[in-house]
Amino acid sequence: MSFTVDKIIKREPLVINENARVKDAVNIMSRENVGILVIVNNAGKPIGVISERDIMKALAHGKDLNAKVTEIGTIGNLITVGPKDSIYKAALLMNDHKIRHLVVMDGDKLRGVISIRDIISEERVVSRLAELAEARSSEAEVSGAD
Repeated sequence: MSFTVDKIIKREPLVINENARVKDAVNIMSRENVGILVIVNNAGKPIGVISERDIMKALAHGKDLNAKVTEIGTIGNLITVGPKDSIYKAALLMNDHKIRHLVVMDGDKLRGVISIRDIISEERVVSRLAELAEARSSEAEVSGAD
């Protein structure tokens, strides 16, 4: 059975406008109990993300909470998956890029955000990921044999 990203999207994506301030992001994240917001431009197109880690690093470097979210968030080069991509692909992307969240895009439409927690909270998903990883490992052993 193939588990796809759309099966673990928990809610509508939470966004913040590119002109908003970091303190606005903090308030939304706290109220909604999330670790990331998608930054959108005035046309509503995703242009980046702002995470708890971005905010902590910015504060540690003396940035003010009145700074724009675009000054401390990750802008451009979004790491995304599609709703029909496998959860295994999503997990590999998170691992390869050392990130905890992925933006889910369906063409040009923002569908959501998934987190590593979303992936590991599904017991059946974790079991399937383990099976896939084991199969991948076995394939590597066979292809590496003389």
